[in-house]
Amino acid sequence: MNYCVIDGKSFDVVVTSITETFNILNSDNSGRTTGIGSRMVLDPLGTFYGHTVKFKRKKGHEEDYDELFRLLSYPRYGGIHISMAHDQSVIEYDAYVSQGQRELKQIDPKTHKIYWGEMSIKFTPMEAQITP
Repeated sequence: MNYCVIDGKSFDVVVTSITETFNILNSDNSGRTTGIGSRMVLDPLGTFYGHTVKFKRKKGHEEDYDELFRLLSYPRYGGIHISMAHDQSVIEYDAYVSQGQRELKQIDPKTHKIYWGEMSIKFTPMEAQITP
């Protein structure tokens, strides 16, 4: 089973880490009461599972690495569909890339080939995966 698929494609890169997060978001109807003790009233919208994935290039597969970076850094109106490690299997969801980065590792002075280090991409879900 592949634990990181983006828009139905597995890229020939190395996944070095996957960090899974969750956010439980509440509507604007949530807040503190004005009564004694100021009890909190919640109006949950749902739980949003997101992922930050770190990729590195495979030697000789620099084009795959660059293609993945270009795909993920491209602005779009809709999200991208991902399948990502979750519990003991995978979770599929539409996400947007909210952040990404990579660092230049070296430039070969003879061939002028550019080698990038690890890339980190943050995937944020478009909608809640769990609703109340």
